[in-house]
Amino acid sequence: MKNILVLGAGRTSAPLIDYLLERSAKEDWFVKVGDFSLTLAKEKVKNHTRGKAIQFDILNENQRKKEIGIADLVISILPATLHIKAAKQCLTSKTNFINASYVSKEMYELDNQAKDAGLIFLNEMGVDPGLDHMESKRLINKTKKDGGKITSFRSFGGGLVAPRSDDNCWGYKFTWSPMNVVNAGKAGGRYLKNGEEITVPYKKLFLDTELIDVKPLGKFESYPNRDAVAYLKKYGIEEVKNIYRGSLRKPGFCKSWNALIKIGLTNDEQQIENSNELTFKDWMGKFIPGSGNSEPKERLINFLNGYSDEKVISDLLWLDLFNEEKIPVSNATSAQILLKQLEKKWHFKDTDSDMTVLQTEIKYEIDSSEKLVTSTLILDGKDIDDTAMARAVGIPIGIGAKLILQNKISEKGVLIPTHKDIYEPVLEELKEFGIEFKEEELTL
Repeated sequence: MKNILVLGAGRTSAPLIDYLLERSAKEDWFVKVGDFSLTLAKEKVKNHTRGKAIQFDILNENQRKKEIGIADLVISILPATLHIKAAKQCLTSKTNFINASYVSKEMYELDNQAKDAGLIFLNEMGVDPGLDHMESKRLINKTKKDGGKITSFRSFGGGLVAPRSDDNCWGYKFTWSPMNVVNAGKAGGRYLKNGEEITVPYKKLFLDTELIDVKPLGKFESYPNRDAVAYLKKYGIEEVKNIYRGSLRKPGFCKSWNALIKIGLTNDEQQIENSNELTFKDWMGKFIPGSGNSEPKERLINFLNGYSDEKVISDLLWLDLFNEEKIPVSNATSAQILLKQLEKKWHFKDTDSDMTVLQTEIKYEIDSSEKLVTSTLILDGKDIDDTAMARAVGIPIGIGAKLILQNKISEKGVLIPTHKDIYEPVLEELKEFGIEFKEEELTL
């Protein structure tokens, strides 16, 4: 029997745990789910005969050593900063490891040791990063095999609210980790345009946007997603002079979000002492000094000094940041305070549905003509208990776990799913769950 340890029982874990438990008898697996909340873990295991829920604290060294030590595979759905603690213990315990987050510098440093130990540390197995890599590599390899010369690569992704639940002026709700949304973009962006490397700092990131047409949904706004240039080598397209990876939002979102950055409300480094003794209006006064009895609208217009337009001001006022309520968190950063207000305003109701969108565009030359191939995934969620995001993250991880436990991945070390023996079977099996890209090709 193979023992699987799933760390984390949050919202995105449900499809993953269901996938593992449904196959546990056939594959002879035992699935242990650990979470700081034993109640959450029990909810996900559902008294399955081949499952067990435990209270688990990743910061508890003795418990971490014990539980990982008896596992054949560890799957971390914990916050990204905590993966490394699990990974280092996996290295000591000779245990394979999967997560859905970007590979951190600390994780990359484990590559040689993992290879020497014959272990697989599979990262970026979610949506974006994850499915975007898989479909990108499939298209790239197909294009090259057919004799095409790739001249441009672009990919876009977003965890969004479905049109039927889009009922606020931002066109956005929390459909995935709220704090990750608040901190999005802080790594800045880098991409290539006509061979020129363009680096975009965080303070300008949400102004470097373009409109993208996603059929049949219409136009979305894209801003640069981290370091696209690094993927030239990872995707095996070092010769390409244009590469871009973008995150999607509804048109108008980015300029309004940049106003929050400009004010300083997304700062997650400096704590505000005794923040729970302040009102939200007091907190805003630390960034936008009061001007007599001037109204919040006038204060915002004066502070943003020509940057804003009517929609920006309207969006910010809709967030009700100047209210007289006490801040419900003590010694919090501004990002944490902002999050508390956003959780009210961008609340994802039980009956709301989300939507995951991925699109890859490749331009290539063949037989004296230029072509554009576009591959698009639009996945709709049903409600708060069955979200597109959870399915698009959890099921690929589950398939990856199966591939590892069946010894079907030949590569070792710190990996992302750009290898053929990972992305081909994952993309194929995902079709059984209605997760399938639609491809279209045009001659330019």
